[in-house]
Amino acid sequence: MKAFIALLLIVTGHVMAQEKEVAHFSYWKPKAGQEKNFEHGYKEHLKWHKENGDTWAWYGWYIISGERSGQFVDATFDHAWSDFDEPVKPAEDQADNRLHTYPFGDFMGGSKLLYLPALSIADSNSLQSKFLRLVSMNVSDGVAAKKVIGQLKNKYQSAGIRSFMTFRLVDGGNLNQYCLLIGLNNFAAFSRVEHLPEDVSSIEQAMKIRTIHSMTSETLVYRADMSLFP
Repeated sequence: MKAFIALLLIVTGHVMAQEKEVAHFSYWKPKAGQEKNFEHGYKEHLKWHKENGDTWAWYGWYIISGERSGQFVDATFDHAWSDFDEPVKPAEDQADNRLHTYPFGDFMGGSKLLYLPALSIADSNSLQSKFLRLVSMNVSDGVAAKKVIGQLKNKYQSAGIRSFMTFRLVDGGNLNQYCLLIGLNNFAAFSRVEHLPEDVSSIEQAMKIRTIHSMTSETLVYRADMSLFP
C-alpha cells in the first residue's frame, strides 16, 4: 500500500507539473513620439504589480525585425489554466493600465500558448537570452509537425544551441501554428540557425513528411528593466 501511495504521489505530482505549461503573450505598439513615455508608464505598471503582491513573473522584449518591428511584447509563463481565473486584482490592474500604458501605446492583442517540454531545450536563463528568435510555423498536421520539430531540436542541440523552446498556439490566432523561441546571446550565434528553412525541408524529406507550409521569423531583444520577477 505504501508503495502504491508513493507511486500515486509521483504520478499526481507529474500531472500537476504538466499543467503548469501555459504562457500568455501581450503585444503593444507604442504611439508615435510616445516611446519613452510608454517605457516609463510600463515600468510604473510593473511597479503596481510588485506593490500589489503579484506572484507571476513577467518578461519584456522589443521586436526588432519584421513587420511588427518596434512593438513591445510581454509574457508570463509556467501557468495552469486555472491561474487565469484568479489574477491579482484585475479591476485595479486594468485601471492602472489605463493610467500608465494606454495613453502611450496601443494594445494589439494577446494569445495563449502551450509549452511543449519534450520538444524543448531550456534552463532558468533561456527566456533572459539577449535575443530570442521567434519562429512561427503554420502546419497542416500537428502530430507530424511535432516529429519534425523534435528532429530540428536535436539537430540544433548538437550544434550547440542551448535554448530551443517549442509552443503550440491554443488561443488568439491560427490554431495550426507552432512557435519556437530560440535563445541567442549574440548575432554570431545566428549562424547556427541561419539555414532553418533548409533544415526543416531536409528533415521533412528524410521522414517523408510534408506538414510545415510557411514560417515567419522575428527577433526579440530582452529588456531586463521592463521585466519583473517576484
